[in-house]
Amino acid sequence: MEKGFNKTYGLNLQFKYRHGPSMPQMASRIIQEGKAGQPATSDLFIGSENHVVRMSLKQFDWTKAFPHITKPMIDWDGRVLIVVSRTPGFTYNTNMVAANEVPQKVEDLLNPKWKGKLASTPYAASFDRLALIWGEEKTTAFLQKYAKQVAGLIRCGEEERIANGEFAMLAFNCDLADANDMREKGAPVNGKIFKDAGILSYWYLAVPNNSAHPNAAALLAAYLLSKEGQDILWKTEKTSSHLVEGTYMYKFVKEQEREGVKFFDNPVSEVVKNQKNQSRLRQKFQAILAGK
Repeated sequence: MEKGFNKTYGLNLQFKYRHGPSMPQMASRIIQEGKAGQPATSDLFIGSENHVVRMSLKQFDWTKAFPHITKPMIDWDGRVLIVVSRTPGFTYNTNMVAANEVPQKVEDLLNPKWKGKLASTPYAASFDRLALIWGEEKTTAFLQKYAKQVAGLIRCGEEERIANGEFAMLAFNCDLADANDMREKGAPVNGKIFKDAGILSYWYLAVPNNSAHPNAAALLAAYLLSKEGQDILWKTEKTSSHLVEGTYMYKFVKEQEREGVKFFDNPVSEVVKNQKNQSRLRQKFQAILAGK
């Protein structure tokens, strides 16, 4: 990434990389650093809409500076860029779920044969987004039934517990990326989306107001939205944006739409308007899955 970045812009900047905390923890750290008048731990932040909406971020005229950045890639008045498109669905063990048993619709998870064999996440991943499609009442009624099917709660990124047969499926997952990566490495897992729940969620790039090197951060953000940058993300993370022509996700979303899937998203600009209600829904759904 550093090599391609410097070649693109004719620079010789050195990247400083180190492992950081989770996205919400990093967002909170940068927020506290800003309040204390300190530079941000990271010049460039990556996170979901629920993370960036809490932060104080710089605004850029992205399309004017970078012709390859189109308006659909930009949200919240130029504060954030969509760098990765995620299509949450389910991850399943191909030895435990036969091809003719793979769920097609969300309510297929309620089949009695899956009772005690399913996992979900402690943070009720994507069920708040499902409620935007189904409505709160229908989603709540489903979750109350689904919670009785679930044998355990695991985090996204723990799909090895699907591969080793501890659970037959994880639903919803956070994305199909981990399933894609594990399948390519030979693990008995696969990932699919539900035909009646075409959810598009995103990872956003944002430059904190207290970024020590905001212009360099903006250049890196723009580079990651180029086809070259997207190819690096796909090679290393099995993620990409459906808004960049030629990427895996560009082709995947087009293919699913041809098959009749209608996708819904929840951009940051809408989260800003509905933040309190969506937070309430997440807490409600988490409590149901936890059996409270």
